Amino acid sequence: MASQNEIGFRSFIASGAISAYKAVTIQSDGTITPSAGNADIGVGITQQDFADANYGTVKLWTAPGTFLIQATGSAVTAGTAYAIVTGGFAAAVNGTFGPAKLQALQAGVASNGITLEFAFKLP
Repeated sequence: MASQNEIGFRSFIASGAISAYKAVTIQSDGTITPSAGNADIGVGITQQDFADANYGTVKLWTAPGTFLIQATGSAVTAGTAYAIVTGGFAAAVNGTFGPAKLQALQAGVASNGITLEFAFKLP
């Protein structure tokens, strides 16, 4: 039976442990894994830590509002465009990564895994 999501949050089962606030991609079996980056921006952001083979909530990209996402690499500058990179993190766009789909709404120091607020950029 078909259904549709009206609220922008959905439960998924993790394939491997996944920490909170990472971009995730749906696998062919319906489970999720951290997004690979480049053209793979995934379907949304985890809202809590997922244990392997357990359910958790994902805020879909189509949900209203902003997103908390773990950043990696260099310091984050508010107003700057960022991309999803390997592991489901947000990182600076440098020509290697895919489309800049995020915009930082706050600044942060260079600290792998720092969680900051971003907005999803429409094309």
